[in-house]
Amino acid sequence: MDSVSGKFCPVCKHKNEPDASVCAYCGSPLPEATDRQPATMRVKHPQVKTKVLPGLTEETIQKAFKPPKEGIAIYVRDYAAPIEIRKEHEFALGRLLTGDSEQDFVNLKPYGGYENGVSRRHALVRHTADGYEILDLGSTNGTWMNKKRLIPEKPYPLRSGAQISLGRLQIFVIYQETAGKP
Repeated sequence: MDSVSGKFCPVCKHKNEPDASVCAYCGSPLPEATDRQPATMRVKHPQVKTKVLPGLTEETIQKAFKPPKEGIAIYVRDYAAPIEIRKEHEFALGRLLTGDSEQDFVNLKPYGGYENGVSRRHALVRHTADGYEILDLGSTNGTWMNKKRLIPEKPYPLRSGAQISLGRLQIFVIYQETAGKP
């Protein structure tokens, strides 16, 4: 098998023969050729310098942008209109694959997700009693919040006005915080 052809197992990440339908290493089903999409583009050392939206802090974002009445708004750098989400539980951020359900998913591919190193299932945002939390889903290029890299699979409180970098894609979130909460 040459280095170009072959199927990688989505579970154990081992390379299999191009015509395999089941992983030879772990037995998991392999995607069909029609399901294939390019893997996440690895970006060069995003942890060295992640540009944060210039001049914006959580406080200035809170003052400059009106939060939605319910749910959460995601602003992508260089795009004026927010992505408004009204999910009560959780939703994933990433790049939508063929056959994936758009329910509970925010597709960042149209916003330069692939070019900026956003993984297919990059991060998860959950609604909590105190607001929201975010966790990196083991993404290829990492997730940063306010210049600090998140440890994969560990939930972090997500404050309104927080600046997030998914790989090199920069976003910020805003929502109405519960009265009395920081």
